[in-house]
Amino acid sequence: MSGRRHKREAPHLVVLLSRGLLEYRAAVRGVLAERGFDDVPRSGSWVLASLSEAPATVGELALTVRSTKQALSRLSDVLVERGYLRRSADPADHRLVRLSLTARGRLAAEAVFAGIAGVDRSITLRAGKAALSQAQQALLIAVGDAR
Repeated sequence: MSGRRHKREAPHLVVLLSRGLLEYRAAVRGVLAERGFDDVPRSGSWVLASLSEAPATVGELALTVRSTKQALSRLSDVLVERGYLRRSADPADHRLVRLSLTARGRLAAEAVFAGIAGVDRSITLRAGKAALSQAQQALLIAVGDAR
């Protein structure tokens, strides 16, 4: 082995993504706790954020958050029990049950988005808006949702 030092390369993208997700999770958990929603289960924040757009069935949510129906069913039971979600029959097909946010759930979803926005602001301040936009575009391509 020669005594030469190798230029340190940037960590692999997957490592950066994992660390980035941890930063977002910590920020979201912090804002939820600050606003009195510290009983939202760890994965519950992503469900609340997803349901902020429109009610959904457990199956639809499972596709959105990439989880199993069984896991989402258990998580939705907890979120219903804690007052974040409500269940109702689908108006078009009464066999389906739709989940939607309660008033408490909407406030918790706002806290989730505030946590996300805080990390985005931090990135923008350090790297610039263009860098954040480029990172978002690269990730859209990576997940097959290029716009």
